[in-house]
Amino acid sequence: MSERTVVFTDLDGTLIFSAGKKRLGDILCEIKDGREISCITPRQAELLPGLEIIPVTTRSVEQYRRINIPGFTPEYALADNGGTLLVRGIPDPEWTRGSLALVEECEAELAACRRVLEQDAFRSFEIRMVDGLFLFTKSDEPQSTLEALRKAAGERVLCYAVGAKVYALPAKLCKGSAAKRLAERIAPGCRIVCAGDSAMDIPLLNIADTAVFPEDMQKYAITAKERVTAPRERFPEFVTEYFSRVSL
Repeated sequence: MSERTVVFTDLDGTLIFSAGKKRLGDILCEIKDGREISCITPRQAELLPGLEIIPVTTRSVEQYRRINIPGFTPEYALADNGGTLLVRGIPDPEWTRGSLALVEECEAELAACRRVLEQDAFRSFEIRMVDGLFLFTKSDEPQSTLEALRKAAGERVLCYAVGAKVYALPAKLCKGSAAKRLAERIAPGCRIVCAGDSAMDIPLLNIADTAVFPEDMQKYAITAKERVTAPRERFPEFVTEYFSRVSL
């Protein structure tokens, strides 16, 4: 019997495109308040309904549920940077309790990060505690905000800036540890394939047997046994095509 393969993928920039990059013929898969948010290509629309893959995203549960790809209904999804496990769209309460315990461990550090953000002159958005699990905001000078946050965060909180978006998360609340835990639950000893497109995805890529990521991320220390790279331009379509060739 062949070894089972479990596939995990980030969403934004990895499996779906920003609507700002939509080309003629691309298909919208997310709209909010009448505004186009994200899309996929026609080829992805053909392939995705037949793929057994597990989304792993920093999106909140609400944001994840906004995505609508006809025929693509993953049995499992990890939202909130791995903090929430959705099983057929329903949060697993035991998983959530475990994640909230991780938040309690670094409550003081997160409070210190909130104080930094409250005083940050560059902050351009409200401060959100996303699903009770991590801090999120936006900044006009994200690297400056990030530097100030990291001074307050200590070792138990990790901070990231992705474009204008800024995050402060419990260090143990990461995509990699969540994906590994879920893989052990549903298919112990399986081969793991992971795809991601940003620094926040490195913990996910590093638990993979095969990691799929844009060529410009080769500067990072990605430790997967096998590494598959492609140009960032139209990367989500490459990822979908690659997944369609993986033996599930």
